[in-house]
Amino acid sequence: MTFSIAHQDRRFGLVILFLAIVQGGVNSYTFSGESWKPSPAVPGGQLGRDVNPFIGTGGISYLCGNNFPGATLPFGMVRLSPDTMSSLGQRATNSSGYFYSDPRILGFSHTRLAGTGATDGGNFLVIPCVAESAKSFRKGLNVPYSHADELAFPGYYGVGISKIGILAELTATRRVGIHRYTFSADQTPHILIHVTSVLGKGSSKSGDVRILPESNEVEGSVQTFGTFSKRYGGLKVYFVAKFNEPIAEFSTWESETVSKGNNAASGEDVGVDLGFKPDNKRQTLELKLAISYVSIANARVNLEQEAGNFDFDQVLEKAVAEWEEKFARVQVAGGTDRQRVIFRTALYHSLQMPTVFNDVNGDYLGFDRQIHKAEGFDYYTDMSLWDTFRTVHPLLNLIAPREQTDMLKSLLKMAEQGGYLPRWPAGGGYTGSMFGTPADIVITESYLKGLRGFDAEAAYQFMRKTALGPVTPGSPFSGRVGVEHYLKHGYCPADLMKKSVASTIEYCYADQAIARLAEALGHSEEAQVFQKHGRFYLNLWNPETQFFQPRDSNKAFSEAFEPEMLTYIDWERYT
Repeated sequence: MTFSIAHQDRRFGLVILFLAIVQGGVNSYTFSGESWKPSPAVPGGQLGRDVNPFIGTGGISYLCGNNFPGATLPFGMVRLSPDTMSSLGQRATNSSGYFYSDPRILGFSHTRLAGTGATDGGNFLVIPCVAESAKSFRKGLNVPYSHADELAFPGYYGVGISKIGILAELTATRRVGIHRYTFSADQTPHILIHVTSVLGKGSSKSGDVRILPESNEVEGSVQTFGTFSKRYGGLKVYFVAKFNEPIAEFSTWESETVSKGNNAASGEDVGVDLGFKPDNKRQTLELKLAISYVSIANARVNLEQEAGNFDFDQVLEKAVAEWEEKFARVQVAGGTDRQRVIFRTALYHSLQMPTVFNDVNGDYLGFDRQIHKAEGFDYYTDMSLWDTFRTVHPLLNLIAPREQTDMLKSLLKMAEQGGYLPRWPAGGGYTGSMFGTPADIVITESYLKGLRGFDAEAAYQFMRKTALGPVTPGSPFSGRVGVEHYLKHGYCPADLMKKSVASTIEYCYADQAIARLAEALGHSEEAQVFQKHGRFYLNLWNPETQFFQPRDSNKAFSEAFEPEMLTYIDWERYT
C-alpha cells in the first residue's frame, strides 16, 4: 500500500511506502430497509466510504481513543454527536460523550473535544421524544438503542431509536448542527433542549433560554466548566435554534419546576420542551442549531450565513464534498480494504481538531477574555500541542498549509493577549496541561518547511522570553517549570523539581528548535546559546547504567532508579 500527498506546492510532493499493519478488528455495518434504519438520500463520498467513524469509540474505557461517530466538518466548531449512558448510569464513559459499549442513548449534543483524555462540552443536548414521555426525558432519553440501527460516515450520523419510534439524523456546517427527526405516524413530536447539559463530571451555571414562537426559534446561553474550561473560569457558549415547522406548544423548566406556556427560564438547570402538531403519517422535523462563543447575535449570523437557506440534504451534500476534498489531498494506492479503512479513518480523526473558534464575521473570544476580530484568517483553539507537535502538525504542514498557517497566527494571538505561547490551549484560555513548550517546535518546523504567512520574528521573541526565565508571577501560563534550575545547572535537578529527565529532554528539544529558528532569522549569536542549551540532556547521561538518569543539584545520580519497571504500576513487580 502506498500513498502520496497532493499539494498545490509540489515541493511537498512525496510517496511513502505504508508498511505498518495495524492490529485489531474493523467493525463492519450493514443496513436494511427496515423501519428505523438510517438510509440517507445523500450517500457517503467515494473516499469517505473508507472511513469507519466508530473506530476509537470503544474498547477498555481508560485506553479508549475517545473518538465519536457524530457529524462534523474538518476543524469544525460544532461536533454534533450522540451522548450515551452506561448500564451503571455513568454518562460519558468516553470523554467525547459516546462510548461504544454503552447500551443507552441520551440525546445529541453539539460540542466536545476529539481524541483526548479531557472531558469538555456536551452543550445544548437535543432530546427528541413524543408528548406522552416528554416529562420523563428532561435530562436525556436514557433508552436502549442498537448498533445495528446506526450509520455513520464523514459528515453524517443516523440512528433508529425503536423504543420510542424515532429516526435521528445529524449533519453539520462549521458552526451549525443540523438535525432531522422522523416520527411515527399519529405521534405528537416533541423536541427538548437541555440548555445546561454537560459531559461527564462537568458542571454549568447561569443557564438562560428564551423561546421565540413567532419565528420558530429558541436562543440562549450557558457557562460551562469541564476538565479544561474550569481551569480558566469557565467558557460561555451561546446558541440559536430554528425549526422548519411551527412550534404548536411550549414550556420551560428550571430544576424541577415546569412552566407551561412560559417562554423564558434561567438558572443552574434549565431547558425547553417544544411540541409540534401531529400527523397521520410519518412526520419529519428539521432543526438548525448554531453556536457562538461571542454572543447570541453572532450565533444567529452563523446560522443564517452557513445554513439559513439549505435543508438537511443540501447541508449533508456540502459536508460530504468538503471531506472528500480533504481526503483527496492524500492519494492512496494498493493495500487491503482493511488497511485503507484504518488509514483513512486515522486521517479523518487527524482533521477533526484543532477547532475553528471565530464566528463567520471573524469575532472570537481571546485569551484576555475580550472579543477580538480575526482579519483574513481563521482563529483556532483546542491544540493538543504536547501530543500533536510530533504527528498532526507535521502532517498539516504538508496537506493543509493554509489551515496550519492560521493555527500559527492563532498561537501568536494567544501570546499577544495572554502573555505567552500556549502549550495546550483549549477554548478561551491556557489549560496548564502537560509540560514543556511544544509551540516552539511547531512554529519552527512550519517556518523551516516554507510556511511564511505569519510573524516569525514575533514568535521567536515569545519563545525566547519563555526559554530564558520564569514566567511573570500570577501568569495563567506555567511556562517551563524549574527553568531557572535548568539554566543554572545545565539540567533539571531531581532534588529541586519533579520530572528531572523528562523536563530536561523537553526543554532541550524546544531549545534546539529555537536555535534553528534564530539562525534562520539571522540571530546567529543567540542561536549558539540555544544550541548549547539544546545539548543539556547529555548532562543526564550515566555511562555506568547506560541510561538518562535523574541527577541532583550536586551532580549525584539518583539511586531511586528502576529501568525495568514497565507500566504505571508493574503488578508483577509489586505483588
